Amino acid sequence: MNRALLAALILILGGGTACATSNAATQFGTGSVTLRIGDQQQYVEEPLTLSGELSNLPYHVTFDEFGSGPLVNQAFGANAIDVGFMGDTPAMFAQASDLPLNVVAVSASDGPGTTLLARPGSGIHSLADLRGKRVASTRNTAPDGFLLRVLDSQGLTQRDISFVDVPLLNLGNILESGTVDAATVSEQQFVDYRQAHPDAVVLTDSLAFHASYTFILATRSALADPALRSALLDFVRRLVRANEWVNAHPDKFIAGYYVNTLKQTPANGKLIYESSGKTTYVPVDTKVKANQQQQADLWAKNGLLPKNVDISPQFDASVTEQFNTVVK
Repeated sequence: MNRALLAALILILGGGTACATSNAATQFGTGSVTLRIGDQQQYVEEPLTLSGELSNLPYHVTFDEFGSGPLVNQAFGANAIDVGFMGDTPAMFAQASDLPLNVVAVSASDGPGTTLLARPGSGIHSLADLRGKRVASTRNTAPDGFLLRVLDSQGLTQRDISFVDVPLLNLGNILESGTVDAATVSEQQFVDYRQAHPDAVVLTDSLAFHASYTFILATRSALADPALRSALLDFVRRLVRANEWVNAHPDKFIAGYYVNTLKQTPANGKLIYESSGKTTYVPVDTKVKANQQQQADLWAKNGLLPKNVDISPQFDASVTEQFNTVVK
């Protein structure tokens, strides 16, 4: 995808670009550095802004908004970003697509992550009822990977359901439309739908099947550039501090992010925040790597990858060691 097409795609999705550059920005490393960041729903930008971590940066940052992890991967492929944020499944697909990326940091949530929710009257009362049903998710995203694990637990594959591919931000809407029987929904979509349909059936959530990881990946070219690598290390350090600020100031974060940015009511914002669980940055360790390899093996087993994928090249030992020190 060329830059013009990528820009058009971002525009269609309602994305935009914001620049958070300090007036006191200085020379960083060997020259003026700009770190290009791929974000989703201001998931990264807003905590950094609210916590003050974007103040007095010794380098420039730009944020591009994308509608899903696969679109962040497209931006990586177009050399439009240096660092991007996504769930575990798009991160796995980045390696499956041989994108020259390395994992630099990982956050984990102890909340439900994605919930598999069935609409009232769908005939679905338990996971055993999924065969032959219309189930919506977003192809090659973390909710899609979660759905694959759920089906596998029942001895099923995606061929045993009628899979409906829907943009990530529209999963709640298609469930509301009644055109599908179930959908993999985010916590925000879950809260909105259950308020209108309290008899909706909660089948399971991702925490019951795997750790809810969010991956930060950076290009190998950026990591090979001393100035950009220094900026990346500083940026990850600021992310960790911003996340600590969110956990310590929930009311300010709810008002700034859920109410002002996502346009939720204060009551709904608090409900979404509290039910989403606590997020922390964790070291990239054998557990993180095993989660990714198990997922890749499952996708290959279901014939959804053209070949078996070795996930290990995404975890460069020198990168992991250096960035784990920042996270700790």
